Amino acid sequence: MIGDEAFAEVKALVIARTGHHYYTDKDAQLADHVARRMTATGDATLGDYRARLRDPANPEWPLLESAVTINETFFFRFAEQFDALKTRILPAMIERHRDDKRLRIWSVGCSTGAEAHSVAILLADLLGDAIDDWRIALTGTDIDEAAVEAAREAEYSSWALRTMGESERARLFDRKGERYRLKDRYRGIARFERHNLLTMIDVAAPLGFSDYDLILCRNVLIYFAQEDATAIVGALAGRLAADGILLLGHAEPNPGFDVVADSDLTGGILTYRPLGTRPRPLPPAPPADTPSPQPTPRAAAPAPRPASLPSAAPPPTPSPPPAVVRAPDAAAHYFAALDALATGDKDRAERAFRDALYLDRSFAMAHYQFGHYLLAQGRAPDGRRSLTNALRVASSLAPDTELAEGDGMTAGAMTAAIRHTIGTGR
Repeated sequence: MIGDEAFAEVKALVIARTGHHYYTDKDAQLADHVARRMTATGDATLGDYRARLRDPANPEWPLLESAVTINETFFFRFAEQFDALKTRILPAMIERHRDDKRLRIWSVGCSTGAEAHSVAILLADLLGDAIDDWRIALTGTDIDEAAVEAAREAEYSSWALRTMGESERARLFDRKGERYRLKDRYRGIARFERHNLLTMIDVAAPLGFSDYDLILCRNVLIYFAQEDATAIVGALAGRLAADGILLLGHAEPNPGFDVVADSDLTGGILTYRPLGTRPRPLPPAPPADTPSPQPTPRAAAPAPRPASLPSAAPPPTPSPPPAVVRAPDAAAHYFAALDALATGDKDRAERAFRDALYLDRSFAMAHYQFGHYLLAQGRAPDGRRSLTNALRVASSLAPDTELAEGDGMTAGAMTAAIRHTIGTGR
């Protein structure tokens, strides 16, 4: 298929439509997605399929967009950001809106909704019965229509709940066999819509979304070209209210973003605000009277800190050892592997793990997760070899170094876990 003269145009159409620059050098992965869609449509040749895509209104487009979109997500991902949301950011927003009782929040690239529903849980827990008196516009958007529909259903596998203990799962979800459905109290807060993020940087596009107190756009920008990612950050910052906050994924901040948005440390995490705005100081963190969502040892890694702080920001507290950072392409393959595991596509998962490790042989989390996958498939020698590679990388780092894409897992924690699994004596 890749050698077919029609492939280059199909690829260009997909990238132009979705903004997924990720596929620029991922011909094999894109060809797999296209081949599956051609089987579904019954098109005998790639030229026939290309003819469909030349029509922007063809009903095949939403289905192809769904096929090429990576939907790795889980509840309370990046625990440090969610802790800041629970203890500092959302309480401050609630206090500012105590009179008008109005909040606007947008989860961009929401996938199957775990992020938006996680925010809904925090709001419900913070406001209690008073939530009925508030007008909360919590919206999740994604280009993938199937993912949006799954977000509305709010029913998940245990994989999406992997940061929670059993008691927290029982508090938040009703179990249905091997699936978990978010309880009605939380499920009705967020609503979900289909939206192509690339339209945000179309000069002819209407504002549509605006005046937000909080926008979350996490693990989305890694799939876009750098100039598009920068433009998207600027567009999102422009949709914030004067006191609004934009949160990105912990591996996504780029010095170039400072041209389109002001960076700041808020509650110990990196945030972005509209250009030229000075944040009001947040109140002190309240006493811990309710438990925060309990992460597993793989809680979220802290966001990278800006190179310099605005003059109005307080001096930062001493930071922990910096996390190792992965190349965006290797990270994208890694997330593609996790997404494939979540959907049961073992072949695609293995290819994506191998692609990530081909690009970065020191990617400890890719070795680690791939090793556990191989062990689960009964391929013990290969699994032990991959875990040994992870151990070699982790043991070369300071024990408290947070691993890239490890959601807070440290080199020391990985070392101990691997030695327990494969039985090394040291």
